[in-house]
Amino acid sequence: MTYQIRVFVCYKKKLLRQEGGQQIVQKNTEAEIFHHLLSQHAGYEPWVDDAGVAAGVEWETEIYRQVLVSDVLVVLVGPGTSESEWVKREIALAHALGISVVPVGFDLNDQQLLDELKELSISHVQAIITRNIRIGRGAALLAELDDALRKACAATRERQRVTLDPLWRRRAPVRQKAQDRQRAATFHWRSDGEQVAFHVASGDISKIRDIDIIVNSENDYMQMARFFESHTLSSVLRRRGARIKDGRYEDTIQQELDWQLRARGRPVLASEAFATSAGGPDSQLARVNRARVIMHVAAVQAVDARSLLIPYTHPNEIEDSVRAVLSGMTVLNQLNGVFSPPGSDQHAEQERLAAAGQGQLRSVIFPLLGTGQSGADTADVVGPMLDGLINFLSESGNEILVEALREVYVSAYTQDDVDIVIPELDRRLGPAKAP
Repeated sequence: MTYQIRVFVCYKKKLLRQEGGQQIVQKNTEAEIFHHLLSQHAGYEPWVDDAGVAAGVEWETEIYRQVLVSDVLVVLVGPGTSESEWVKREIALAHALGISVVPVGFDLNDQQLLDELKELSISHVQAIITRNIRIGRGAALLAELDDALRKACAATRERQRVTLDPLWRRRAPVRQKAQDRQRAATFHWRSDGEQVAFHVASGDISKIRDIDIIVNSENDYMQMARFFESHTLSSVLRRRGARIKDGRYEDTIQQELDWQLRARGRPVLASEAFATSAGGPDSQLARVNRARVIMHVAAVQAVDARSLLIPYTHPNEIEDSVRAVLSGMTVLNQLNGVFSPPGSDQHAEQERLAAAGQGQLRSVIFPLLGTGQSGADTADVVGPMLDGLINFLSESGNEILVEALREVYVSAYTQDDVDIVIPELDRRLGPAKAP
């Protein structure tokens, strides 16, 4: 079935005409004729308010609705059209919605048309002057307009795809959350007598307990999400890692992250990883979750000019992010877990644990990198993540980490995610074992 181009006919209802040296106000009949001629062509579905608003319908609401569902806004520009506030309003709405505007002039010369377009703030748009808005001239009118209308329609679709698709994705129904199970499935990796358990942690990652390192999929500016954005892991970690000290609220994790980057420019490189504490001994992350480290990895690019977060989706970038976390974990273990700013409470706690023989980090949990608000697909992410984990552990030179590491968790928030992650682990490590 051929797609019909929906055309909203925008016009001023009454125009000024010169007849016999006098100005006469007349009804703009060209709009009705234009609508009639376009409707005779199977490829178009035109709408004009006189023809389309039924009795009992709020006409203003209906006009806005019709603009919203249109592919092209054709502005019929005759003498005095620019005086209409409604025409200007409809043009502004079309611009806001990404709908192409095509000006069609009549009963005007070139200079008069340009003057009208300037007043309508669309002088930058290519216009057409026609003398074919006449009964019986439909074929000639289409010969003038068809190519322009089709190109305008294509431009509308592409513009709206870029700007509106992310909005629809955000409005999509929330997928079913998986049951909160820290060890929904367990697999084992073995090499030369060493064994590492791979667990699927289903449901809410904030419910996990006794995992040393939580990996945070962060943007390349290393600016964590704000406290009130509770639907993001970054905001949850930032909020649960903060604390009250001496009557003052301290943004502990972000402050420590800034300290770690004090000699670095931003944005950082894709897949770089930076460690902070989990907020000190009195934070919720430390007390309730009993986490010790947050490893922030640049898995998302922040595009400030478009207010977008774009996940790094190339398999090499995803695998490099995982490897950077494991390399960072190796360094922290070489430091016996002492790395926070000197003089801080978290540094003192790390020294206490090291002195008690508990400085080594032995477990880590990974979210599915870039699949949250940034919108990467789980099926595209999980394979490279697991390849990065298993390849790193299998490579010569990484024995120090292998000796220390005991558990790797992959967080799967939705049941759909669980159903993708488990078969991928099964394919690489064999059937799941009892936890």
